[in-house]
Amino acid sequence: MRVVEGKVAVVTGAASGIGRAMARTFGAAGMKVALADVEAGALREVRDELAAEGVEAAAFACDVSHADAVRGLAEDARRAFGRVHVVCNNAGVFCGGTSWGRR
Repeated sequence: MRVVEGKVAVVTGAASGIGRAMARTFGAAGMKVALADVEAGALREVRDELAAEGVEAAAFACDVSHADAVRGLAEDARRAFGRVHVVCNNAGVFCGGTSWGRR
């Protein structure tokens, strides 16, 4: 088994669903977690839950539909933890309509 303890994971869409579950799983394995989501309130709740379990976590509001925001997230995660070892691009960006009707 590979050593993951002390490594850093960045998870987008971390405020709920699969992203939240991934963040909890990484934290339970001993990883530090940079959490990102557009839902700042829910994101803080996840960070606080992880901290209560002894997980080192940082929360960053980020809208992944904006490239500048994603670049900022990368900088924030490196500033918080130094290095990043795993990135889970879990956040969903939805554009309504049919795919075959777009040009």
